[in-house]
Amino acid sequence: MEKNYRYQKNLSLQSPILLNAEYKKAKVDKMISVLLDAGALGLKDSVAVDIGCSIGFFAKSLAPYFDTVYGLDIDEYALNMARESPIDNVIFNFADSMRLPFENSSIDLVVCNHVYEHVPDPSRLFMEIKRVLKPEGICYFGAASSLTIIEPHHHLLFLSWLPKRIANKYMKIMGKGGDYYENLFTYWGLKKLISEFHVEDYTLKVIRDPDRFNMRDMIPKNSLLDKTPIWVWKLFYQLLPSYIFVLRVKNNG
Repeated sequence: MEKNYRYQKNLSLQSPILLNAEYKKAKVDKMISVLLDAGALGLKDSVAVDIGCSIGFFAKSLAPYFDTVYGLDIDEYALNMARESPIDNVIFNFADSMRLPFENSSIDLVVCNHVYEHVPDPSRLFMEIKRVLKPEGICYFGAASSLTIIEPHHHLLFLSWLPKRIANKYMKIMGKGGDYYENLFTYWGLKKLISEFHVEDYTLKVIRDPDRFNMRDMIPKNSLLDKTPIWVWKLFYQLLPSYIFVLRVKNNG
């Protein structure tokens, strides 16, 4: 890891929900359904990488579809837990996401799910993702927005809307510590971050069909959200709390 950056280490000890299998199951199922729809699973001689793998729920779910799956994190506590239930073709390594330990154009799938805000330099993260992906490779990118009303990590109203100095004071007042590490982007910031990729936006596609894409954890059946017309989702699209993108490497030729 590079000395000039401040890293967020052992995140699972700060957010134990990351270790909760029941909480993660719906998110894993959603990812698998999107990747199946995108044609990213079941390729021969294929390699997948889960960046920020934590305890390994996503990495292990990919094992049936790939020859080799790598789970990467700087959270040693979570990595040790992941290794307690080994799967033959899943390898867990301590690694910096801004310096991925893979050769150019060597990876078929990269999973980057709600990780970018925990990385010191997200631009370098996506430069690395682009570097390691094969020309036909795919990145599954799940991303929270800074315009979410309730900040997803510390569960405080409008926390991610505030300048860091004020956000730190807010955290301290609310008994959450005095350091708001995460850096969430707006929708427009996310689009700029992934501008070097061809982007297939699955967000509204998933909202339209929550059963097919295992989205019922966020859109309960017969709830107000379930009954909201799609034109309303489109109207407020750029204010949604999170997005799902499938990224493909641009062919500069």
